[in-house]
Amino acid sequence: MAMETTRPYELRLVPRPAVSRYPERDPLPPGTLVLTDDAEIAEQIRALAPRDARIVLVPDAAATWDEEAVAYLVTAAGPAAGHLRVITSTHRAAWPAAPRPGLLALQETAFVALKRLARPDGEGQDGLEDQEGASVAVLVLDRFEGGTPHPHGALLTGLVKSVAWELPGTPAHALVTDDAGLPDALARLRVESGCVSGLPVAYYRTRSAPAVRWEERFTPLDEPSRGVKSPAVTRPVVVAVGGARGITARCLEGMSPPPSRLWLLGSTDSGTMAAQAAEIGDLSSADYVRKKRDEAPGAHIAAVRAAYDRCRKSREALATIAALRKRIGAEQVHYLSCDVTDPDAVRRAAATIAATTPRIDLLLNGAGISGARRLKAKDLATFRRVRDTKTAGYHNLKAAFRDPAPQAWCHFSSIAGAFGLAGEIDYGPANDMLNAAARYEQDRATPPECAIGWSLWGESGLGPRSGFTDYTARTGQLDLLSDTQGQRLFTLLTSAGHRGRHASPVLLGDAEWRLAKTRFPDLVDDGDRRPYLGIPSHTDHDGTVWRLDFSRHGYLRGHIRQSRALVPGALVLELAAHVTDHLVSDAVADRFRDIRFDAPVAIDPQLTAYTLAATFLPSGPGHGVVRVTVRSHTGHAGRSRHVPHVEVRVPVGDTAGETAAPARPRQLVVRRAPATMSMSGLFDQVRDLHLTKTNTSARWKPPVLQDDAFSSCRTPWLLIDALLQTACATDTPNRYATPHSIAEVRLHTRHNDLALGRQAASGVHLHVTHGAGVADAIALTGDGSPLVTLSGLVLSGRDTTP
Repeated sequence: MAMETTRPYELRLVPRPAVSRYPERDPLPPGTLVLTDDAEIAEQIRALAPRDARIVLVPDAAATWDEEAVAYLVTAAGPAAGHLRVITSTHRAAWPAAPRPGLLALQETAFVALKRLARPDGEGQDGLEDQEGASVAVLVLDRFEGGTPHPHGALLTGLVKSVAWELPGTPAHALVTDDAGLPDALARLRVESGCVSGLPVAYYRTRSAPAVRWEERFTPLDEPSRGVKSPAVTRPVVVAVGGARGITARCLEGMSPPPSRLWLLGSTDSGTMAAQAAEIGDLSSADYVRKKRDEAPGAHIAAVRAAYDRCRKSREALATIAALRKRIGAEQVHYLSCDVTDPDAVRRAAATIAATTPRIDLLLNGAGISGARRLKAKDLATFRRVRDTKTAGYHNLKAAFRDPAPQAWCHFSSIAGAFGLAGEIDYGPANDMLNAAARYEQDRATPPECAIGWSLWGESGLGPRSGFTDYTARTGQLDLLSDTQGQRLFTLLTSAGHRGRHASPVLLGDAEWRLAKTRFPDLVDDGDRRPYLGIPSHTDHDGTVWRLDFSRHGYLRGHIRQSRALVPGALVLELAAHVTDHLVSDAVADRFRDIRFDAPVAIDPQLTAYTLAATFLPSGPGHGVVRVTVRSHTGHAGRSRHVPHVEVRVPVGDTAGETAAPARPRQLVVRRAPATMSMSGLFDQVRDLHLTKTNTSARWKPPVLQDDAFSSCRTPWLLIDALLQTACATDTPNRYATPHSIAEVRLHTRHNDLALGRQAASGVHLHVTHGAGVADAIALTGDGSPLVTLSGLVLSGRDTTP
């Protein structure tokens, strides 16, 4: 049942430029329904919106109303036009205090309004999700204190992720911004309506950070560093909320090392659990229903089954407690009845624990209930219960367990919080808030905190109890984790090597990737399109990191120096083009600047490991620079050595090249003599070489290429290599000058080597001009059209006779 392809990723905020893809939408179209909980925002909207806009100021008291009263608040404003706007500010939001009642009321009112979009006539008929003229947008004004958005904004932006599944025909997007004024924020909301590519939520830090626009993306989670000595492993003291049942219990049973002391918090008291377990004994659900119907023929089957389910949960909890006591020690496992949505109950539990257990190493929060049901059929009461178990439970725990505070926190979140799911418009935003809270706490240098985004477990958890697991297995929408694999991943993510390093890890398998692709294609990293890179290995302070391994590609072993096969410098430009596309979707990498060759890269390294790190540095909306660095790593922790090999910058955006300073060659500090090298296989591609002191000319002979290896290439990197060979050629055969840097490489074609080779019947001519150790080069088609230009190539060791 377990899918071994499941691996941990992290949902991180990463810089991404705004790229226009669709026609922009009016942020306040005629007839729009605007919901806000802020009186000042409401006044500003009245001055900015069309006259027929319906503006509803949601009162704090609405958080206590029933669904009929909330629906009246929405409908009293006038007939539905299909456009919904939800606008709020988190400027007054405290932390770690619970969300303001007004914000909760705003989320609930938005939920009721969204139900009208799904069923506008109130009769159960599909409605505006299949009609033109409907749209949904959320705007959150945020200060970005510490550089991270306030977690409570996720209660609204998480709704938008769910809308993508519930109302697939309705355009929906969200914006979180620190713009000073509402008009600027609305203008940005308009621009963002045409830029949705991954998740439909964008973050603008216009005043608090150099980067302008950020998105959530999945990046592979790095393994603990090899060679780094981990802290001494001791058996931890653990408090586990919801730890007597479900996946929380399974994680505790497989925890390595096991806890030295364990406190379990559950919603049912021990006496009730014992009575309920005795009520059903070993009976199956069917046998229990027959028994009760025999005793009371008029009993409703649904009520009987619900009673059985409550009893079954108690029986499961008692069995778990017995198993944990057997493993850890009867005197070391304690159970407390505690409803996490009740702040007084949580405070009492915390005080009881503190009286005997002054140190808590890990607080594991696995509280959660399921209310999976499509938007049209979900009621507000269920929405509140599902949300509050996560959000109120989180804040109650934070308030109660703060003196002494746990050494680390771990919350159980869900992939529904990462990218939404159909039927989870309450569960998704609540878990999204847990993800955002973990990121927020991580940036505040508080005790380590993470929120693990689980997919379904096939044997434990909410899925098997609700029947959703069977449905998922039939449809193949999600991979199903076995208990064994879930326990292994939990142990990994809460280990000393990971603790505090990853705020919101998410477990994704092949099925989850396929599912995410159906709604958010650019959220998924397709490593198959990068033959030399694959997917990233991890992220660190240098950015997104790939481990390089060229040994699998035997055809690259044609650049030979002193019996060593070296990676051509031009291939690094090809890698840079691919990582640019990874960091900035659909970016055109046609310029490479400030290229430095500090040391060669070996195809088959002996004692070193090569990595490529890439970081996108935005300089404004729609443009910036991707910095790419290839390094090698040798040795072990404490004595490791990091050597830079190649560095390149890739400008991104239509205006980046126009505003950048002219490319200038670097000043040469170290000179090297020409090196003896042989070019064979693919790299034996230069013909009719002719040299003078100031010029070199040659002809490119395209090699025969394999379609599967070169069809996905982004650049004509073999042609660039031929141009470099020509520029570095000397009077002596197989002796080449050493390239140190290139100010700029510019591509004048979108074709790769495979396409150019098929079109090069008339030949490609290579021309180089030399002067004072600096060369400029160009590759031209037979009719004189430029294909590639190299500017400011600094080299040494080229001594030619006049």
